[in-house]
Amino acid sequence: MERRYVLLVWDGGGRLLGSAFGERMDPDDFEQFHQPEVVAGIDTRTVNEHVFRVQTVTIPKRVIVGDRMVMSQQFQVIYNLAPEQNMLNSLLYVVLIGNVISILIAIVVGWFLAKRALVPIQVSWEKQQQFIADASHELRTPLTAILVNLERLFRHPDQTIEQESEKIMIGMQEAKRLSHLVSDLLTLARSDSNELQIMKKRFNVNEVVQTCTQVFSQMAIAKEVRLETEIEESLDMMGDEERIHQMMVILLDNALKYTNPGGSIFVSCKREGQRVAIMVKDTGIGIPKDEIPLVFDRFYRVDKMRSKSTEGTGLGLSIAKWIVEVHQGKIQVSSEEGIGTSFLVTLPMKV
Repeated sequence: MERRYVLLVWDGGGRLLGSAFGERMDPDDFEQFHQPEVVAGIDTRTVNEHVFRVQTVTIPKRVIVGDRMVMSQQFQVIYNLAPEQNMLNSLLYVVLIGNVISILIAIVVGWFLAKRALVPIQVSWEKQQQFIADASHELRTPLTAILVNLERLFRHPDQTIEQESEKIMIGMQEAKRLSHLVSDLLTLARSDSNELQIMKKRFNVNEVVQTCTQVFSQMAIAKEVRLETEIEESLDMMGDEERIHQMMVILLDNALKYTNPGGSIFVSCKREGQRVAIMVKDTGIGIPKDEIPLVFDRFYRVDKMRSKSTEGTGLGLSIAKWIVEVHQGKIQVSSEEGIGTSFLVTLPMKV
């Protein structure tokens, strides 16, 4: 038997007749285990801060103690639970430490993930705030011009329309600009909320590019800008024909707007594998290198000084980028200040 066991034998008067094993127990502690009222059973007792498991059996039996025969009444088998108790205490300590560490890790990881999850929300919020501020500024300018010119008309009610034609013309131009701005803002707002759907169908993209260049060729002649094209035939693709037409108008208008008289614009449309590549290249004022990543930002203007006299809202390229991305395409820009800018759009022919 293991040395943690001890066997105690008691007589009917509660006197200890003898013991076996129990080398690790103090004999003075044996008396604390006797309980005359306990007839039989198993219980747990604490003696001198040590926990023991005690099984008591009451049965009259003759036993030999020393050199004489005596009548015993009760037998007790005692087992020391100290190793198990120590193991449980150690396990409890490990579990508590593990729980504390787990809670700390969960807090740190939760804080880190929450912070990362809030980053796009914060960025989106900042962009929205900036967009609202820019939109308010852009809307205020034409509204102010319209209001000022209307007030001027009331100052001279006796004058004819011909005399006030300049003020009326400025008001109409600003109203037109305001209408265009509101339309662009509505397009971007609907694209952000995924409310704006595209109507996909098979169409000839080279015909769309050709139509747009023909329209802008007359405006290019008026501005003394040379417009050259290189368009392949029979380039069919799946997509929204009206949106692709809108994208081409934006790119051509942007190129013509910032190309000085005597410059040139080159437009190409060709097949590259299973994609259509559309390029609009000009010899305009170009874009500073550090501002190239900003060209697709809303309300961005290449030349802020000239933009005061140049028509535009700074939303066109943002809309063009959305049109390209919704068709699962890519738009790239390369530019060198004073030399020109090139926009390259690649669209899948089958979406």
